[in-house]
Amino acid sequence: MKARLATLGAAFAFASATAIAAHADDIKIGVLRIDRVLQQSSVAKAAQARIEQEFKSRDAEITQQEKDVQARQAALEKDKPTLATDVRSARERELESTTRDAQRAREKFAEDLRARQFEELDRMKERLDQVLTKYAHEQNFDLILQDAPYWSKSLDITDEVIKLLDATLPPPTPAR
Repeated sequence: MKARLATLGAAFAFASATAIAAHADDIKIGVLRIDRVLQQSSVAKAAQARIEQEFKSRDAEITQQEKDVQARQAALEKDKPTLATDVRSARERELESTTRDAQRAREKFAEDLRARQFEELDRMKERLDQVLTKYAHEQNFDLILQDAPYWSKSLDITDEVIKLLDATLPPPTPAR
């Protein structure tokens, strides 16, 4: 009885493996490298340019504020030996306050920049999901993996997806 069950089990395993192998030839799999999409697509580059333009002046203001703090620090260090104790203490407190303000401004800037980057990333992800879904249906993919640890180069669909994603960009407006 045990021998029959073992033989039956082996036959079943062989039949299952054969069926899976035969069916595996019909499965179409693609791999998408998100890092390349984020680095090379015009959509990602346009988003980065928008963010840089949006935050450029604010960054310059904060950088100037930080330079002013450094200049004040240098002036205080230079004048320290000749200053009266109460004047020196007042300038040190003022410098500490100005330094904290500059640090807070830089931290707030970094926080706002990160939030804006995530916002743009979410928009791009929605767009990418739409393009990828349409591409998968049109090309009859059964499975598309993102950033797999290993894959054959023949499975890489990143270049095609970047082209399709870039095609979703609106045409540039003419300069006046």
